[in-house]
Amino acid sequence: MELSQLEAFDRAARLGSFTNAAEELNLTQPSVSARIANLETEVGGALFERRGRTLKLTPLGRQFLPYVERTLAVLTDGVQAVENFHAGKSGQIVLGSLDNMATIMLPDPLERFRDIYPAVDITIVVRRFQEVLEGLYDGSGTLGLIGAPLFDKGIKILAHFQEPIYGVVAPEHPLAMLHERQGYVTLSDVTEHTIFRVTLGPRATAFVRGAVEAARGSSGGSVVHVPWMMVIRMIILGQGVAFLPKSIVQHHVERGKMIFLNVTDMPQLSNEPMIVSLRGRELDRPNQEFVRMVKNHWRHMLVYEDDES
Repeated sequence: MELSQLEAFDRAARLGSFTNAAEELNLTQPSVSARIANLETEVGGALFERRGRTLKLTPLGRQFLPYVERTLAVLTDGVQAVENFHAGKSGQIVLGSLDNMATIMLPDPLERFRDIYPAVDITIVVRRFQEVLEGLYDGSGTLGLIGAPLFDKGIKILAHFQEPIYGVVAPEHPLAMLHERQGYVTLSDVTEHTIFRVTLGPRATAFVRGAVEAARGSSGGSVVHVPWMMVIRMIILGQGVAFLPKSIVQHHVERGKMIFLNVTDMPQLSNEPMIVSLRGRELDRPNQEFVRMVKNHWRHMLVYEDDES
C-alpha cells in the first residue's frame, strides 16, 4: 500500500470524480484509476461504485476512508513539524542549572524566547554542578548553566558572564548605620553580626564560608545556610548580612529595601555564570536561539562568548 494510492483514493472520494482528483494531483485520469485499482486489490474489494461519471463509495470504501483521512492528516502534521523544526519554530530545550543561577539568569530571556518560539518545549532542571555535566554527557540535557571555573575538556563554554558580589543589609541594620557614618565598614565589623551563608562560585563561597565561621559567635554559634531567594527576604527583614551578586539585589537597593556595604578589606568577589554544552554535539536552532537571547540580555556582564554558539 503506497501513499500515492491513499492520496488518489482520498481526492476521488472528496471530489467525486477520478478526473477532478487527477487535476488536483496533477496526474492523468488513467493514472489515478490505476492507483485506486491497485489499492482495491490490496484491501480486497471495490472502494467505489462506478456508475457513469458519478463516484459513490461502497460500504468498504466508507469504512476505509476515515482511516485514510487520518493517515494523511498525521503525515501532513509530521511534515509541518519537520519544517518547523528546521526553521527553529519547534524543538526541545532541556537546561540543567544550579538553583541560584536559574533564578537570576533565565526568567527574562525565557519570557522573550517564549514570545517568539511558543511551540518549543522547555524544561529547566535544577541540579548540582556535577549532575548538570552528567546530563550533557548522557544526552538528557542540551544546555547547562553552571559557575566558573570549569576544568572538563569535554564541555564547551558557550558564554561566560561576570558580575560583582557585594555585602548587603537592610537600611535599619546596625551595619547600615555604621556605614552611613563612616562611608565604609570592615570585615571585623561584619563578623559581629549574623552572616547568611549562600552558595556562590568556589572562590566566593570559600570567602563567605570563612566569614560565616568567624561570625559564629554573633549568630548564637550556628551557621545559617539558605537559598538566595530565602536570604533576600531575611535581609529585607533586617535579620543579618549576606554577600550576593549585584543583579539579584540591585532592584531591592533601588527601592530602598537594602543597601550595598563598602567592606574595605574584602577581596573583590565575582559571580561567574557560564552557559555550556557538550563539546562536539551541534546545537539545533532553538537551543542556539535561546543561548543568543541569554547572551543578549546579560551582555553587560558577558566576558566571553563562543562565536559558533
